[in-house]
Amino acid sequence: MYTLLHGLYFALPDPLLRDWVHYYGIVLPAAGIVNFMAPHEAVSAARGTLQSSSASLSIVRGCDGAGFAFLLSAAMLASPARLRHKLAGVLGALLLTYLLNELRLVGLYFVLAHRSAWFSSLHDYFLPTFMILAGSVLFLCWTAWAREARGR
Repeated sequence: MYTLLHGLYFALPDPLLRDWVHYYGIVLPAAGIVNFMAPHEAVSAARGTLQSSSASLSIVRGCDGAGFAFLLSAAMLASPARLRHKLAGVLGALLLTYLLNELRLVGLYFVLAHRSAWFSSLHDYFLPTFMILAGSVLFLCWTAWAREARGR
């Protein structure tokens, strides 16, 4: 399932992903969050990028949380649970991925704008590890819930 989802994701044309999915689904909301939290940042959303006079953060294929969502969803779909529990788990996985990724991007923007030396460590190591841990906790809670519901 992961391979199928990953393959379909990479079949999306770059302009569609960057100009529609990333722009409207990820970058525009992140710019709104940054501007709500810190209006003086004056962040704008431009194609796949958060831009201001302080920083420019591009969201590219693979940095949008898709791989994380696919892995978590595939694990839930492969588990021995009822279809409705699998679908609820996948919906929860997608929601968790989206929320964590938006928080990650907002945080990375502020780090890039104000503590750029921290960016690589956070982007490459700490935040991906945190997302994996959060996904693991969700998966464990979901399996306990699905197992309990299956036993009824």
